[in-house]
Amino acid sequence: MRHSLTRLGSWRGHGRAGIGQRLALSYGAIIVLLVALSGAAVLKLGALSETTRQALQQEYPKTVLISEVNSQLGIAARAMRNALIFNEDAQLAQAQAEIAAAQQRMQVALATLGERVSDPLGRELLRRMQVVHSAYSINQEDFIGLLNQHRLGEARNLLIVDLHGYQTDYFALLEQFNQHQGAQMLAASRQVEQAYLDARRLIVALAGLALLLSVLVTVAITRSLLHRLGGEPEYAADIARRIAAGDLHSVIRLRPADHGSLLYAMDQMRARLIERDDALRHANAELQHSVDVLHQMQGELVSSEKLAALGALVAGVAHELNTPIGNGLLAASTIQDVTRDMEAKLAHPLTRQALHAYVGEVHAAADIVLRNLGRAGDLITSFKQVAVDRESSQRRRFLLHEVVSEICLTLQPSLRKTPFLLQAELPQDLEMYSFPGPLGQVLTNLINNAVLHAFEGRDAGLIRIGARGLESGCVELWVSDDGCGIPAEHLTHVFEPFFTTKLGHGGSGLGLHIAFNIVTGVLGGKIRIVSQPGEGTTLRMTLPRHAPGADVADAVPIAARP
Repeated sequence: MRHSLTRLGSWRGHGRAGIGQRLALSYGAIIVLLVALSGAAVLKLGALSETTRQALQQEYPKTVLISEVNSQLGIAARAMRNALIFNEDAQLAQAQAEIAAAQQRMQVALATLGERVSDPLGRELLRRMQVVHSAYSINQEDFIGLLNQHRLGEARNLLIVDLHGYQTDYFALLEQFNQHQGAQMLAASRQVEQAYLDARRLIVALAGLALLLSVLVTVAITRSLLHRLGGEPEYAADIARRIAAGDLHSVIRLRPADHGSLLYAMDQMRARLIERDDALRHANAELQHSVDVLHQMQGELVSSEKLAALGALVAGVAHELNTPIGNGLLAASTIQDVTRDMEAKLAHPLTRQALHAYVGEVHAAADIVLRNLGRAGDLITSFKQVAVDRESSQRRRFLLHEVVSEICLTLQPSLRKTPFLLQAELPQDLEMYSFPGPLGQVLTNLINNAVLHAFEGRDAGLIRIGARGLESGCVELWVSDDGCGIPAEHLTHVFEPFFTTKLGHGGSGLGLHIAFNIVTGVLGGKIRIVSQPGEGTTLRMTLPRHAPGADVADAVPIAARP
């Protein structure tokens, strides 16, 4: 058996040697050709790069320098005109500084041009520019001297008679140099174009030769491989289709000579696929178990998050109720203390002054108790409002501006205690068949929310109410303020229940949530908020003129507060 395998190996080695030699020779020729192509391309591209570099380094900087001289000459001319127009020391000093700076830049640019210009015509134009520049500089110095001596009339004559002529000659020479430089750039461009065409022709020719040789080598190799495979391709293709279809248990017939063939490799691949399939099934089972564990942990985390949110809500409610209840307890304890003192005084003759003092203290403490217990009751009512039915009392026909005016009147007493103003500007003919009670509660909540949150740290502010009719049978109603705005990270949470930045400081986090529920539920509309920090906030409601639903029992208190 070992002897047979040895002979088989020697036969395979002899067979592969011929193909290997042909492959080596063919691909060697292709590689040599590609190397030659690459070398020629590199040389041609190097020449093209050198031509382009010369054009950019020798010609283009000259154009830039001429543009710099032209620009600075214009700056100097404008500065001299301004010096004559604005006859003030500050303007004169600024104009002189601009003239000096422009003169310095022009001198540097001309010196650099002198180093770069080598052609005869360019040197001649540059020489003439330097002559004009010298005369222009001398007259410019005389002009500055006349300005310093406040001899403006003579300075104006110098500018008009002498300097203007030099400026005209200067600009004309610059234009001639620009035209000459344009011709130089055009010649350089033609050189670059010719170098590019030469490189392209050579590369295309070598690429065509390489393509032809590659086709010939491919044809030769294909014929050789097909000859060496014999009748195996059809059977191998059938086995490959079975394996691709998932049939890993079909037996592959191998002849002794097939241990190094394609079929042998496919048989080895089939065996490895069977092993990997078993391993994959085992891994999938473990993965499914891990997924089940993760789902269980996810449920536990969700429950934990719900408990945490409930705890935070309860803590916020308790903190909000703690202030009025604490104030009430403090006032009640005060009543108890003064009552004990009064009982002690009853053992002696009681004066009218002591009785009046006792009654005053009890009356003040009782007032504190009533106000704080009322505040606590209002808070509890607001918290219960989240679960109250969204529909409300009675649907009727009304004019929108009348309902809004009534709401504004009811809010004026509380607004007078603040420095903020409320304005309502609505059309007189907007008629609706809807629920004025819930609509009033929405407006009250929005206005109170603006008073509480919009003007923090300000001693003035304006709240506006507006409306307009829409062609779709709806009304757009908005409440806007010019306050501090809402940060972007809070905008997506403002309609959530108990979301407030003032929990424990007067805000329950329910005002906008209740307004959202009423607008989208009872009134059958939509509400959206637009706000930018520092630019105020606008809440826009789109309400149908004819509200959906039938008249039901009152479920939304109009007097609820955010």
